[in-house]
Amino acid sequence: MSALPFVAGAAAALLLLRLVLAVVAAVAARRRKTVRTLVVLGSGGHTAEMLALLGGFDLSIYTPRCYVVAATDAMGPRKAAAFEATAAAAAAAAATADEEAPGSAQKRTPAKGAASPGRQPPAAVRRSPRVASRTAAAAAMPGGRKHLPGARSPESPAKRRAAAQAAAIQQQLQQYSVAVIPRSREVGQSWSSSVPSTLRALWAAVSVVLDHAPELVLCNGPGTCIPVAVAAAALRLLGLGSARVVYVESIARVCRLSLSGKILYHSRLASPFFVQWEDLQQRYPRAAYAGRLM
Repeated sequence: MSALPFVAGAAAALLLLRLVLAVVAAVAARRRKTVRTLVVLGSGGHTAEMLALLGGFDLSIYTPRCYVVAATDAMGPRKAAAFEATAAAAAAAAATADEEAPGSAQKRTPAKGAASPGRQPPAAVRRSPRVASRTAAAAAMPGGRKHLPGARSPESPAKRRAAAQAAAIQQQLQQYSVAVIPRSREVGQSWSSSVPSTLRALWAAVSVVLDHAPELVLCNGPGTCIPVAVAAAALRLLGLGSARVVYVESIARVCRLSLSGKILYHSRLASPFFVQWEDLQQRYPRAAYAGRLM
């Protein structure tokens, strides 16, 4: 009995399953108002450039975020935590300032018969000094009015709304995590011995991509981004993910791509692929020149 019908049926079933998964993922992505983001951090300048680039993003949209660092990178998690804390504090302060700002700063038209600036009110409505001092004394007494008419109380509904909004924004911006994967290749490591370490890094990257299900993978050149990009592209091809890999070459690369950039450029794993120098874009025409992003 020929096995060809069985193989054809299995292939058709797999293709149908992949199509269903792709449709479900696309519908779910359209309903969401946020973009799950995976950010690959390198060591030294790569991390500084990536965080500077991420500072131009609307972090309330690109959330939750997962920072991927190599196991030997001790500074990456600290810098990510400092960046998140600064961004959350700035967003909360901006939300509070916007809420407390006078929404209606329009000049009120004085009512008919009301006193205009520079004029004394009519004698019939003029308040005597004794009555004015008595009113001020009553306001200063315990239990009296603690705030002037029209002044906003510290516990006013507007301030409570501002505080709640700031807390919600801060909580939303702090939706981040840090994932650690093995380093693909250490500096000075031979190519033959780097094969097992690269496979371990790829296995860990697959686990990270499956766990966090990102829609965007953002990387800028460290070797750690290669297994993450390969894992994201492979899972997307199998219909098990929807991540799009976006690569931004380091600003230090003026004439030639880095090794990570060459791998992602020639393998077409990253799309779009950004460079920050016109000469580099002319040398690699499929890259997009984006100006100085950092």
